[in-house]
Amino acid sequence: MWRDKPDHYWKDIFQNKGGAMIPYMKDFNGDQRSAINGNIKGLFFGCGLDRKRIKPPYFSYFGNQRLLVDSDFILNKSKNLYFADFYCHYQYHYATLVVTNPGSKQDSFCQEHELFELDIFDNPFLYLGDSRGNEPKPVYVTLGVRVEVFVTNKMNIPHLLKIRKGRMMDVQPRGRGRSHKNGIPKKEVCDICNINPVSYNRWMGNIWY
Repeated sequence: MWRDKPDHYWKDIFQNKGGAMIPYMKDFNGDQRSAINGNIKGLFFGCGLDRKRIKPPYFSYFGNQRLLVDSDFILNKSKNLYFADFYCHYQYHYATLVVTNPGSKQDSFCQEHELFELDIFDNPFLYLGDSRGNEPKPVYVTLGVRVEVFVTNKMNIPHLLKIRKGRMMDVQPRGRGRSHKNGIPKKEVCDICNINPVSYNRWMGNIWY
């Protein structure tokens, strides 16, 4: 999984925050009715792979530097996973998932607001597979939609680098090279992601694998 940001973002973290990525309030990107908008703090990570290369994209619309983190560090059996949003802007559809520590303030928020809790070993978006021996469990992601993960705990970059669970790399920036301040609202006219509560269970059963 990865997080892309411009140089000044990482410089501020290392110089002023002791290398810690501190969760920030979720903006209003995606469906404006999503319960997590403006109510829960976290850090966004990408994990949807390029269809042709089956690898993370080599470019980014959010910055020129990328923090790559081993998926099993973010998603493992000690975490809870929730479905929070499904939307599109122009061409691609996105699924937003929230990763929490059980019993945390963020976890309680997800439960109190009845976010759909996903089985971490069996769901249409992102799940843990079987491992052999003492190896970490592999993490699988759908190629049917672009999956983004909202991680709700603070992450220490020097620690990630020290235990070899993360690394920094340069990527090719595209477009603005940074995110929009308040996010981009979802496309209002779409027969796929503008669903109503009655059709939700049927949609969940037919999501792309």
